[in-house]
Amino acid sequence: MKKYTNIGLPLPRRTGGLQNIIKAVRNTKVGKSPIGTPQYGGSQTGLSIQQSRQLIREQPRVTGVPFVASAGSFIVNNIELPGDSTLLLGFMFTPSFDVSDTFTIAINNNKIIDNASIFLHSPDNSQSIDSQFFPYMQPLTGKDLINVVLQTVGGMTGVLQIHYI
Repeated sequence: MKKYTNIGLPLPRRTGGLQNIIKAVRNTKVGKSPIGTPQYGGSQTGLSIQQSRQLIREQPRVTGVPFVASAGSFIVNNIELPGDSTLLLGFMFTPSFDVSDTFTIAINNNKIIDNASIFLHSPDNSQSIDSQFFPYMQPLTGKDLINVVLQTVGGMTGVLQIHYI
């Protein structure tokens, strides 16, 4: 029973059983929130629930879209972002591909990139990039239709990483 007194909890009565232990712990105030107080990320830093939700909503996220493309034209059509996504930050192809492979990206039938090199948008293009992705900022509505068309000479297997908020 000595361990209870070291952390400031009162000793429960031995005759009352479990209910007395629960009441003793509930009635103590050792730097913890009272029972019934909502616990959420940020409560320890003094943020309100609304401020914590806003902070979580503004965190960058990543979606990886794996694909296996045969030689010729290939459409990556299984791209779905969450409904609360508001801004496309950019993307990156992994791993690197042939220099002659190209791609086109359209969001809601608006071409953002047309016949650009996949090799130049991969991390192994012998260029130093200062970010985790290649930035192409575009607003999103949450119900976006994202189409990626790949033109490849010898086929490829990879992942398209889409970064968004």
